[in-house]
Amino acid sequence: MAQWPKTVRGKLFYVSLAVVVVPLAAWFLMTLPSMFIWGLAAIALAIVALLLWRRRLESARERAWVGEFSFGDVVARRRAAEIEVAS
Repeated sequence: MAQWPKTVRGKLFYVSLAVVVVPLAAWFLMTLPSMFIWGLAAIALAIVALLLWRRRLESARERAWVGEFSFGDVVARRRAAEIEVAS
């Protein structure tokens, strides 16, 4: 994720960069054939859909793990057993 700079100099740099880059990107996209632009849009849509699908899958996996046996449980049990044997 992008981070907005905290200094005035950094903010001016970002704004001036956007003023230069956005018109160049728009000009470049206007020079491309329309089928190529539709292809890029389809690829971008597929990437966004894939990212959303993966985010939903990861959250479902997290919800499935709640209350389940984990490696941390094993470590805690082993440490408790070692302390019990040592005392």
